[in-house]
Amino acid sequence: MYMKSLRNVCSIGIALVSLAVSAQPPGRPIELTITETRDGLHEVRTGSGVSPVFVFLATDEGIVVVDPPNPTAGNLLKQELDERFPGQPVRYVVESHYHWDHVGGTRIFADTAEFIAHENMAVFLTGTLTEAPPPGNTRDTDGDNRLSREEALTGTRANFDRFDTNEDDFLTPEELNADIQPPTVLFSDEYEIEIGGYRVQLLWAGNRHSNDLIDVYFPDHRVLFAGDYVWINRMCCNFAYDERPMSVWIESLRALEELDFDILINSHFASGTKEDLVAFRVWLETLEAAVSDGIADGMTLEQMQEQFTFDAYSDWAGYEQQLPTMIESAFLSLTRYSGGP
Repeated sequence: MYMKSLRNVCSIGIALVSLAVSAQPPGRPIELTITETRDGLHEVRTGSGVSPVFVFLATDEGIVVVDPPNPTAGNLLKQELDERFPGQPVRYVVESHYHWDHVGGTRIFADTAEFIAHENMAVFLTGTLTEAPPPGNTRDTDGDNRLSREEALTGTRANFDRFDTNEDDFLTPEELNADIQPPTVLFSDEYEIEIGGYRVQLLWAGNRHSNDLIDVYFPDHRVLFAGDYVWINRMCCNFAYDERPMSVWIESLRALEELDFDILINSHFASGTKEDLVAFRVWLETLEAAVSDGIADGMTLEQMQEQFTFDAYSDWAGYEQQLPTMIESAFLSLTRYSGGP
């Protein structure tokens, strides 16, 4: 029987700052909260719920910022860094993948920083909407390389007016990527930054979520920042696992388990521990095995949604509302997709 893992880990040496700011999109306040986790490594939260989380490492040789998600958060962070660490420039900005909801605030640091990303990110930033779809399940269904308001879903629709700078009621790749600084340093599998006596290791996630996704490991801090979709005690994942086989996701998580860390910072929702990462991987394996067996037994998707309950996960966030969707996502992943952009 699966046993639930420890819940949120307590940060060490906490320094807290909260700021109310203009929203992205307008009308919704962003609360920027900065917490020092260990030895200059800070976690930055931009609000509750699915609002993106990012990190920065401040050293006496300069600062590394990972994934400032939008211009508002980027500008606020720049102000905070100037006040807290005067004379210490942002030397490196790590871009975990091309999605605007994670790296939409990177251009703000272009005057001082090098920008490091997986080599596929450069391809996606210049690709079509079919080759490089926005986050979530937004797709260019008519193939005209622009998104109508009807085609834009989830966060892309919520931010539609912000992106639509020429007000023609369509979004182009150029509009979606306008605030993203293209990477200046590219790598394929691994890359290491050394700064201020600390190491920052960038690890390709093996096509989990997107084919340019990287995870960021701070070995001297024993902290892992998961690039996307490593959720803690929460139902996941939707959108047919980004049109990838579930085995790709599971293999990526198994690789992370080999790292020596005890704090896991997730780019959405709660942070946790290495045990939480293992629990998330076990959830995906449990779901994959059940749906695979159902397919082999000739069950329909509807029958699986009616009969599969996964009671051991009943206290995970989203269980009541999202379990049928999780089963459908696994079913589609296992029956339709061999890989995605």
